[in-house]
Formats: sequence, structure tokens, C-alpha cells
Amino acid sequence: MALTHADLLFPAEAHSRAVARDLYAGIKDLPLVSPHGHTDPRWYALNEPFPDPAQLLIVPDHYIFRMLFSQGVRLEDLGVATLDGAPVETDGRAIWRLFAEHYHLFRGTPTRLWFDHVLADLFGIDEPLTAATADRHYDTIATLLQWENFRPRALFERFNIEVIATTEGALDDLKWHQMIRDSGWQGRVVTAYRPDAVVDPDFEGFSTNLDRRIASGAPSSKASAQPRRIMAIRRPRPPIFRTRRRKSCSIGFAVVPTRSASENCSAPRC
Repeated sequence: MALTHADLLFPAEAHSRAVARDLYAGIKDLPLVSPHGHTDPRWYALNEPFPDPAQLLIVPDHYIFRMLFSQGVRLEDLGVATLDGAPVETDGRAIWRLFAEHYHLFRGTPTRLWFDHVLADLFGIDEPLTAATADRHYDTIATLLQWENFRPRALFERFNIEVIATTEGALDDLKWHQMIRDSGWQGRVVTAYRPDAVVDPDFEGFSTNLDRRIASGAPSSKASAQPRRIMAIRRPRPPIFRTRRRKSCSIGFAVVPTRSASENCSAPRC
């Protein structure tokens, strides 16, 4: 039984489905523009083989490990790094088996639709992922990941990506983006600026992050400390982001609290 169908996500009603097919046929071969791609710029900079199926598809995917955690699966058993550096599972096959044992929990979710699509269309697998098929699927994917045409840049080109934006924090030095540019590779990988660390007071290390942000290229050190910290928040992005083809901004916190200015405030912009 095929894992996916050509009419997946199209309307059930025949006329509407025919319209959807026609619309899709007209755009399916256009280049992809991804303003918020969940990829690591290190992939494209080094262009090395992906280590194993679990490290590629499970460990870095917060949609997967958060769902499993909500159902009682320990993050450490899924290879997710801990804040205190405590040991976590590093055996890719063990992580994959655990994921396969719980794959039924993803029925009806976008993650399941996407993962089945990856298995079928990218790796040529037509068996559902279960505890019984876990090792076969793992071996198939692990073998393919060693092939040259499954390296990051080859996949970028195969997927017909015109441009993809990775996401970097306000304190990132963007060295991987610089390495991509210096390599001469023609793939277009840009950075999306995510300033949470210096605009969200609840972010861990917020005060220290602000000081680092100021030191990295914010206003002159001759200014008093408090105005400098305010300017660090107001300034949209560090200079390095303006020189590395930064094209978008991703904000991760939900609420920006506001306060009324004091009547006694004499500054032009309180």
C-alpha cells in the first residue's frame, strides 16, 4: 500500500478536486522560496553526509520530540540535549526504534503527512513505519544518506530551491553563512534574524545577552549604559546581519508588553 496519494490534501468533492489538480499542475515545478526553512547553515557550508536517520529526521525536529514528550517519552531517550549536560541517547538506531514504536500517535497530524511523504518520495519506501519495519527503514535510509546525491547541496538542487532562509539569533556570528559564500557554491542560503535573546526579558540570560549585543556593534560606548541597552533593543539587527544577505525576521515570543510613559518623563522618546 502506498504511503501517499497524488491527491493528498486535495478536496474530496470531484469538481473541486479537479480544479485543485489543475492549479497544482501549473505551479508544482516552480522553484521553492523558503523564508523560514528549518535547516542548519552548517549543512550547506560543510556539505558532509548526514550522520544517520535519527540525527537527520528526529533529534532536531521539535514537532516530533515535543509530541512524543507529551505522551510520556523522555527527551533524553530521543537524543535531545539537556541544559545541564546530562547523558542522552546517542545510538541512532535506538532512537529510531523508539520513534517507530510510537509512530501511531501521529495519525492525522501534519507531521505524519510530512514524514510519510519523506519516506515515500525521498527514500522510496512504501511500507508503513512500525516497530516491525523500523530496522529495515533505518538501514535503507542510512545507506542512501552516504550517497553523494543525498548530501545537503545535492538535495538543495534536487528540490529546486531558489532560496532558503535559516534562522540565527542576535548573537550569532554567521560564520557558516560566510563559509557558504566563500565556497563559490551557487545555492542561495540567507539568514532570518531571530532577536528573541535580546528583546524578550523572559529569555534566559537576557541581561547578559543585551551586553553582548551592545558590544557586537550597537551604539557608541560613550553613551550611558541604560540608553545603550534601550538602543540595543530598538535597533532591528546587528551590522553583521545587514552584510550577510539577511532577508527576514522571525520573532518567537508571543506578547510584547507595553507601558504608558510617565508624565514626568522629559526624554523625547520615553
